[in-house]
Amino acid sequence: MKNVSRFVVGLTFVGALVAAGARPVLAQDPVKVAPDKCKVLFENDVVRVYEFTLKPGEKMPMHSHPQTSIYSLTDSKLTITVAGGKPESAEFKAGQAYYHGPVTHGGVNTGTTDTHLIITEIKGPHSMTQK
Repeated sequence: MKNVSRFVVGLTFVGALVAAGARPVLAQDPVKVAPDKCKVLFENDVVRVYEFTLKPGEKMPMHSHPQTSIYSLTDSKLTITVAGGKPESAEFKAGQAYYHGPVTHGGVNTGTTDTHLIITEIKGPHSMTQK
């Protein structure tokens, strides 16, 4: 019975958001949205590391990331659109590392070379402890 009342409270909250005009962004896992472009190299309960490749002209559908570190294997150019935002140009340089906080976005490779990245997603708050 407790689970049923939680479900009803949840539905009521979502209904109130919709009635108020709020449109929640549905988070999409990039590995599930584009498995042909993302190859998981390592995953545990703290991080997921995957290789991402996008050929010139290819699009990556809207998807979400938690905190993320990116290492670029190639020079490439993308047009990235953040949910609810305008398209913006981005350049990645081979051998450079980047960081961004949680984001929902999509993109297209607007350059003449493959975009080839190693992406590490931080799954949640974790602290280091020594034994």
